[in-house]
Amino acid sequence: MNSFQDRIALIFGKLAGQMLRLRRKEGATAFPGLLSGVISKKLLRSLSQNMSDGVVTISGTNGKTTTTNFLNLILNNAGFNFVTNSSGSNLERGLVSAYAETVNFFGGYIKNQRRLGLFEVDEAELARIFTQLNPKISTFLNLFRDQLDRYGEVDSLALRWQVMMKDKSKHGCIVLNVDDPNICKLKEYTSGDVVTFGIEDDNLKITELYSVKDARFCERGNRLKYDTTYMSHLGKWRCDCCPTSRPYPIVNAQNIFLTNTNSSFDLVIEGMRYHISIKMPGLYVVYDAIAAAATAYALGIDPDLIANSLNKVTAPYGRQEIFSLHQKEIRILLTKNPTGFNETIKIVMPDSESVKVNLLAILNDGIQDGEDVSWIYDADIEMLRKYSIDLTCSGTRASDFALRWHLAGMNPRVVCSDIEVALDEALDNVSLGGRLDVIATYTAMLQIRSILLNRLRKAEHETV
Repeated sequence: MNSFQDRIALIFGKLAGQMLRLRRKEGATAFPGLLSGVISKKLLRSLSQNMSDGVVTISGTNGKTTTTNFLNLILNNAGFNFVTNSSGSNLERGLVSAYAETVNFFGGYIKNQRRLGLFEVDEAELARIFTQLNPKISTFLNLFRDQLDRYGEVDSLALRWQVMMKDKSKHGCIVLNVDDPNICKLKEYTSGDVVTFGIEDDNLKITELYSVKDARFCERGNRLKYDTTYMSHLGKWRCDCCPTSRPYPIVNAQNIFLTNTNSSFDLVIEGMRYHISIKMPGLYVVYDAIAAAATAYALGIDPDLIANSLNKVTAPYGRQEIFSLHQKEIRILLTKNPTGFNETIKIVMPDSESVKVNLLAILNDGIQDGEDVSWIYDADIEMLRKYSIDLTCSGTRASDFALRWHLAGMNPRVVCSDIEVALDEALDNVSLGGRLDVIATYTAMLQIRSILLNRLRKAEHETV
């Protein structure tokens, strides 16, 4: 039972969230938790202890929101009553806001015998709040170079996670992407159960040219060897100088087939095979799906239900969301680091060099994006050079982005820092029935999404 102070904190947080949503203001997923946390300093620990089915955390550089949303559907279908931060607000304030949203106006929960906390957690925040959450299951997706001004190098973040696992006196189950050497190593620091996931498809091997490796050496300093590389440093790896090698994953994806609109594969769980088809393109979607499947499997959910649920998932908030406006389609592709950018580039590639690609590329440099935007030079934009690209650049660093595209051999038709104006310019060159792909950093995704929602509401109002 929450203390009286906790209840007051939750009530004020719930009221703040409802007021912000009524006024259609930003911050409804963060400010309520910030306010509640000021009133009750140990609120997150108290709330997590009240979860009768425990807490599940999802963390990593890429894929947290998508994996969490895939798992949402699985848990719903399995009959769980759970609290989650599905919008992607993944700092402590976002987690507390999610809790506050679920309580009644007396600060208490609706009675239910099965209650679970399901949270995506920022990779830099996880070590700080790990003991407060005391997760029953911790899922670790990947570690890529991302926002060096905030996170530092990948090795330093991996070390923080290792120390975090060492310091936790009691361990629940951990779910690991064994294709990532830095993630796989965490199994050495737990006394709990380990469920592994990864890809088993040698047909997906990529060339060195389009690979940004953020894990190159074993703990003894020897260079890792890769028999197969799927994405960046994810793949089948080994060290020839020590016993370190990638184990066979309990949950894996095989026979993967990717188009620019769909991802299909065979999901294999301890020998049981299911065909999965998801209307979202990209290899990272496959990784997110098998991460959700492995987490659900660790929770004891029936594999048949897991597979049936994955065949019904849809794009989450701002991640490949598609908006239809004036007979034109706008697809939002969140991009925030070199590896993610490379995968996004593969998604927008057309099937033929004669097909025109309409792109709106938006680069912001807010705190949530990373103020250092030099990462755009580590991405292989050159992969698009041979295609017909109608390009518009926007955002607070529109000129910097335009220069990067120019150096890659593609000149923007329009460069405009005003996102709404840039959207109109980009849409003008999209034919009826055509699609505009929007490549956007995090705050840019929020802005373009808000603009599109406002236009949809206006269009609906005009038709009434």
